[in-house]
Amino acid sequence: MGQKNPISKLWENFSGYLSGFNYTEIMINIAFSIGLIILARIIAVILKGMVDRILTPPKDSEKFFVNVKVAQTLKTLIKTLINYSVIFFTAIAILWLFDINLIQAEDIKNLAGKLLQVLIIIAVARALLHIGELAIKNIFFSGEEGKILIEEKRAKTLGALLISVLRYMVYFIAGVMILQTFGVQTSSILASAGIAGLAVGFGAQNLVKDVISGFFIIFEDQFDVGDYVTVAGVTGVVEELGLRSTRIREWTGHLHIIPNGEIKMVKNYNRGSILALVTVDIAYETDINKAIEVMRRTCEKVFHEREDILEVPVVLGVESLKESGIEVLITASTKPGSQWAVQRELRKRLKEDLEAAGIEIPYPRMVVYQRAEEKSGASEE
Repeated sequence: MGQKNPISKLWENFSGYLSGFNYTEIMINIAFSIGLIILARIIAVILKGMVDRILTPPKDSEKFFVNVKVAQTLKTLIKTLINYSVIFFTAIAILWLFDINLIQAEDIKNLAGKLLQVLIIIAVARALLHIGELAIKNIFFSGEEGKILIEEKRAKTLGALLISVLRYMVYFIAGVMILQTFGVQTSSILASAGIAGLAVGFGAQNLVKDVISGFFIIFEDQFDVGDYVTVAGVTGVVEELGLRSTRIREWTGHLHIIPNGEIKMVKNYNRGSILALVTVDIAYETDINKAIEVMRRTCEKVFHEREDILEVPVVLGVESLKESGIEVLITASTKPGSQWAVQRELRKRLKEDLEAAGIEIPYPRMVVYQRAEEKSGASEE
């Protein structure tokens, strides 16, 4: 004869129990059952409270690069596992009180041991993630008064990348260990993962190239958001700097999305002091020394009026002798990004002061000469 199914076994046990009905015994069993339910509820509350304390991200989770959504998901998963486990074992214990054995004690022991191993694996994985977060925090931040070793936005970007890599590694290893706990052969899974990784690597070479290039752009601090740069033939302001691509907006308003792998050379206009170059033409008939003196006084006045000029602009002197006039070169050391505004202001003020001093700025003019014969002929007509 074949083995009886669990429902038939349950009915036989229940029928046998009813045949020897004892009112006192059943009342005692009911009382014990109520006690077990209350005890199970208390245990569930305690365990879920421990999960809350362990998996609740700290207040400065952003500083530690903790993924709040992942922590909440993991916490919900473990709480659900605790609820169902407590309900399952409580139901089995109550059935035992009534001499109904659906599962052998050895099976319960093995299952409880495996569940305990799963909880230990999850707890160790969480501890490793927390230690990794602290280690990355110590790499990017010094311990003295929270002084940042590198700029905060770069620290966040690099830290988030490293935390993501660490998180996926820990989750993958923990998942494999959990499968091994339940007797699943993971060698084929690991082999499949290796083949899949190799296939993805070949199929996403450009993506990997972009991500690696983006990592080094951020790590080497080649440029930041807000910098005025020229990259891949595009000049504009950096609006977004990611691991895969960089967004640059031109002064015309056009937005360019450039893969980081295409960035070979960077011209950054926002690093260190910048020279504003201004050239002024004066007429050959002008006293050159007087003109240069007027320009120097103008440069001193503009320097004291503007905070974005670092030093008094220097009148270098005659740069070239052109067909229409003498070209004088002026340089001004400015804050990054202010050079264009300084150039415009200097040109305006130099024109005003030179005109006030009676110094002529040459410009193209047309002079018409009329011969005497043409003039007399026109009179006779």
